[in-house]
Formats: sequence, C-alpha cells, structure tokens
Amino acid sequence: MKRFFATAIVLAFLSISLPSLAQDTKPTVPEKVGHGVKKGAKKAWHGTKKGAKAVGNKTAELATEGKAKVTDKEVDGYLAPNGRKVYVDDGDKYYWINKKGGREWITKDQLKKKD
Repeated sequence: MKRFFATAIVLAFLSISLPSLAQDTKPTVPEKVGHGVKKGAKKAWHGTKKGAKAVGNKTAELATEGKAKVTDKEVDGYLAPNGRKVYVDDGDKYYWINKKGGREWITKDQLKKKD
C-alpha cells in the first residue's frame, strides 16, 4: 500500500511539472506575426516622418519667398550660382532662398547673368 501511494504521488508530481517544461519551445505563430507588424509600423513611421519633413521644408521655402517678394527687391537679370532667384534687402545685401527656407547670403561677384 505504501508503494501505491508513493507511486501515485510521484505520478501526480510529474503530471504537474511536465506541462510547464513544454512551454519553453519555439515562438508561436502570433509572436512571428507581431514581429512583422512592428517592422511594418516602423517603416510606416519613417515614411511619415520623411514626408512631414519634406512638406515642412517646402512650406518654409514658400513662406520665405513670399516674404522676400513683399519686403525686398528681386534682382533682375541675375541668378544665384545654383540658378535660383536673387533678392536684395534694404542694406544692399544679396541673398537667395534655399530648399529649407533659409537665406543664403552671397556677394555681388557671385551673381550670374541670365541668358
């Protein structure tokens, strides 16, 4: 009778502990899908960030050009070294507007004549 109870206790212990060992296996299908979703979300975020930056830069460029047309004079017959419009401010300083909306100051010697 003692052997019967001892065997029953050992079997009960094994039946409880073996399923816990079975859980340390390869990742299941939902975990693999989750990884793909994270990767896709990261790609989408980078694309959104890049697009937002481009829109912001273009908006700044157009706003700066609009302000320059109102407050400063456009230099007729000359272009910047990269072929963009040149403006002159009240202090007779020449500049052109870059793609990010900033002013790039140049000297009169750097101006190119229009064809």
